[in-house]
Amino acid sequence: MQQSQKQAIRLRRAVLANLGLLFNIFLCVLAQHWGYFVLELPFLLLLLVGTWLGHLVFVILIYYSINLFFKDASLTLAQVLWVIVSLTILMCFMQGIRPLVLMGYLLVMLFGSFRLTLKEFYAVTALTFLCYLSSLLFIYFHRPQDILLSQEFFIFLGFCFVLTGFVFMGVEFSQLRQNLSRRHKELTGALARIQELAITDELTSLYNRRHLLALLAQQRALANRSQYRFVVCYLDLDHFKKVNDQYGHPFGDKVLVAFANLINASLREVDIGARIGGEEFVLILTDTDLNMAHSVCQRISEQWAHQSFKGVPLLSLTLSCGIAEFVAPETVDELLERSDKLLYQAKNNGRNCIVMEQPERQETFKFEKR
Repeated sequence: MQQSQKQAIRLRRAVLANLGLLFNIFLCVLAQHWGYFVLELPFLLLLLVGTWLGHLVFVILIYYSINLFFKDASLTLAQVLWVIVSLTILMCFMQGIRPLVLMGYLLVMLFGSFRLTLKEFYAVTALTFLCYLSSLLFIYFHRPQDILLSQEFFIFLGFCFVLTGFVFMGVEFSQLRQNLSRRHKELTGALARIQELAITDELTSLYNRRHLLALLAQQRALANRSQYRFVVCYLDLDHFKKVNDQYGHPFGDKVLVAFANLINASLREVDIGARIGGEEFVLILTDTDLNMAHSVCQRISEQWAHQSFKGVPLLSLTLSCGIAEFVAPETVDELLERSDKLLYQAKNNGRNCIVMEQPERQETFKFEKR
């Protein structure tokens, strides 16, 4: 999920919680009108509006993405603590309807159970219990006539029982969330691996033929729309079958991997290397002309001629190459066919050479074996 989507979810939750507090102001004003608060209306409004504005800060932090600087970008724990403490202060000045605040406690804990870690949920549970007990003690010492011990005792036991149930539920939610998060990471990793395998050659990690064709189609579209130019280099390792026959296929795989590493080290970030099968490779050199492409292939050929392998010091490695520049509006298949023909011309010329196509003439470059 993208960060913008996560921020939208966080903002929606914070706004909903803020609207809940706004509705709470209406309920408390109504309760005060009916005599369920010991505070006068101006003082009660000051307390209620202060609580609402305090929570509005969280909405503003998320709206302007300041929350991203915090470890908990959702600010769930801070919001939960703010509301619990605010409800506790309100309960200290209530009479007759205090049990309703207990429902507010449970609603806040339910909100937090989906985002808090197990330790945070335990801490919030302990704080809720202490806040409720503190409010009862405050009322008992300041307005003992408002406390009916037998009634408060049963309410207290019932709240503790329900709170314990919420703890077990929170543990289940936490474990479920952790399991889902772990599976999500595993699936994301598996999907990334599948996507990688779909576009890359498993042995050399270069792009495969399918993805090469897609990239060539993109390059062709760019060249058809502007003065953009690119060159295709068709490379083939000379006498590679003899390497497999003489040294075995595992060693042949090492040779292919070494050549792929040489390609990666020789290309710019904007260039593309692909293995299209066997010992055949294709390079896409972007924003490049034929002479520049020849220089790249010449450098690769010279380095490949000096490539050495442990245990096989006398192995002589060469390559053949055909280079063709895209000419609009030809197709990708036509471009590959031209470069392939140039490659076969290089092979017919005795291999170990680069054949480069030019508009008026064709030049063959020959290299000496070491």
